[in-house]
Amino acid sequence: MHLRVVLRIPGGDTLTRDTLDGRWADPWGVPDESTPVDTWALPGLIDAHAHLARATTGFGPGDVVETGVRAKRALEAGVGVILDKGWLDLTVVRMMEQVPADERPDVEAAGVILAVEDGYWPGLGRDVGAGRITEEVSRAARDGRGWVKLIGDWPRKGIGPVVNFSEAELTQAVAVARANGARLAVHTMAREVPAMAVEAGADSIEHGLFLSDRDLVALGERGGSWVPTVIQIEKVIEQLGERSSGGRLLTEGLVNVAANLELAVEAGVHVLTGTDLAIRTHEVALEAVRLWEMGMAPSAVVDAVSWSGYRATGRAAAFEVGEHANAVLFGEDPSLDPRVLAHPSRVIRMGRLVA
Repeated sequence: MHLRVVLRIPGGDTLTRDTLDGRWADPWGVPDESTPVDTWALPGLIDAHAHLARATTGFGPGDVVETGVRAKRALEAGVGVILDKGWLDLTVVRMMEQVPADERPDVEAAGVILAVEDGYWPGLGRDVGAGRITEEVSRAARDGRGWVKLIGDWPRKGIGPVVNFSEAELTQAVAVARANGARLAVHTMAREVPAMAVEAGADSIEHGLFLSDRDLVALGERGGSWVPTVIQIEKVIEQLGERSSGGRLLTEGLVNVAANLELAVEAGVHVLTGTDLAIRTHEVALEAVRLWEMGMAPSAVVDAVSWSGYRATGRAAAFEVGEHANAVLFGEDPSLDPRVLAHPSRVIRMGRLVA
């Protein structure tokens, strides 16, 4: 299919591109009559903290077919990149092998989540025994597709949040993951681990409610990522109760998140949108809107749900001639009103209109 698209980039240039064999090309020939013209465009949305293997929080083995359906639905909603942060099995990796790349978003995936005994939901992760960091991280990197996920802290009944790994172990995990061609993501909702994970060199901080100014500057200097997952944290607070000890801790953490969003962007941190299990990947625009409601500038919100994720994962500049013809199109400028992100007009995947 030969498409001609006039791409208006929020806060940027206007480009005219044709599609040729699934890639962007300079304009040529006679365009398809159904071609969308003069439309606002992003390369795609990003869900940087997904768990595609299950549709709900019911913890159990994933289903490859259903996972593929969820991935395709995400593509139809304009999602171009999914960073799946692991599960109890390799369902997402198997889905990537079975669903053609032009029928789903780009996917990078952690394998089985790594934790310690009593340090995560029972049965959801693999326990890392004493002295087994190198072995288990190596295995997780080989099984996954680009990521390893560690649970940095977890609450114990009657005790509260407990640190699962020492800073030395986190540093070792980062080194082993990179030696095996993977990035390391660290889950943390409590106070101590964010600074430890940043100091250890973690590539992405998941939730990171208690990241400090110093942490964010250090994370930004090396181009690291932070995925706050605000809607997920709010859901957990609701489940725990606002007046519970856990609810009070997470509420304090969200206040810290709101206070630090602007600083994080200025420091060069890739602040990214992530759904976790609170909403589905095809609804990731709702997380972008929530960041806006917490005080993030509209232009920064658009960056968080799109461009920043592409830069963080080393993807080529969007819309360049010769690159895959991928885009999510909007009738209005989402950098003026981020709510527009939830209502794409068209989606193009490898030169094909999919929605």
